[in-house]
Amino acid sequence: MAGGRSGEGGGGDEAGGEMKGKLTKAQMIALGAGVAVLLLGLVLGFFGLRALGETQTQAQSLADRKLKPEVAAVLARPGGAGAARKEAVELGKITEDLGKEKEKVVGSWREGLVKASGEGQTWATDPNQWKDRLIAVNDQLRKKAGKKGDNAKVILVDDFYFGLQDYKSKSPAAGQIPSLALHLSVAEKLVEILMETKGAAKEAYPTQCILQGLEGPAVKEGDVAKPEAGKPKAGGADGSGVVRESYRLQMECSPEVFYGFVGRLSRDPWLFVVMDLSLENEQKEFLKRSEVAKRFEGEKSAPAVEGGAPTDGARGSANPQSTTPLLLVLAGKERLRVVMKIDFIGWKIPLQGKVLAPGKPS
Repeated sequence: MAGGRSGEGGGGDEAGGEMKGKLTKAQMIALGAGVAVLLLGLVLGFFGLRALGETQTQAQSLADRKLKPEVAAVLARPGGAGAARKEAVELGKITEDLGKEKEKVVGSWREGLVKASGEGQTWATDPNQWKDRLIAVNDQLRKKAGKKGDNAKVILVDDFYFGLQDYKSKSPAAGQIPSLALHLSVAEKLVEILMETKGAAKEAYPTQCILQGLEGPAVKEGDVAKPEAGKPKAGGADGSGVVRESYRLQMECSPEVFYGFVGRLSRDPWLFVVMDLSLENEQKEFLKRSEVAKRFEGEKSAPAVEGGAPTDGARGSANPQSTTPLLLVLAGKERLRVVMKIDFIGWKIPLQGKVLAPGKPS
């Protein structure tokens, strides 16, 4: 009897153990979610640490390759990255200040290109109006120029036409106008600077200044190239970068006018750069003693011209009856024959909304 009860009691314990080992549905769901979260955390942690390690390795490798060894050593030290970040901010401020200073310098060059290209003006887009402006500019400068034999003003040779002789009797094609507008403006500017220089020059012996020719990069008919898509037209002021064109000027003048002309080109708000220069004395050889005596006697008896001005042969004294200084005979009659290659450079205005990289020329 006792053994029967004991067996019955053991069976009840086993049944109770089975009931305690089973989980409810809610417990199983919670346990599964916990395991999933744990696995997800392990996976993300593994890949995150791996990515972080790779990033640090790449950064250190880049610093070693691109930067100086001492900079890489600074970044590797505790707090080095913060110090480098502070210096980078200060460097950015310096770059910004330099950009502002640069804009002060190139501002007049941008304005010069806008004026030279005739931006916003109809004569820079319409062939007929450009032709009218060419005629008007030529007439205006002819009125300012001196007559033949004048020692006080710049003399323009009869066939001088800014290097645009092809358009005396015809109008250009519409596609040529942007380049021709820039050509006309720059040529006009160069002639005006020369005239101002001659008027302000203090010449020991007044000398004729003759502008013999001015050539520029005028586009010939049939040579107009279609601009590529997305690229601004040459000579315009609507893109980034610079416009650079060369002009060839030929003249005869005194040394004082030549020096003054070069100085004014360098100080003008428009950017002009003298790229090439050829100088030649009017007299290639020094006069013989007999020639000096003959010319000296000839200068003393030189006839006066109307108005009391010296003749073309007598270049110095305003009173032709006075004795001519010997220096006038030896060097005073000398003129320089000048051929110059002058580049006009204009800074284009950046496109609106375009952000320029620090330190990158606009």
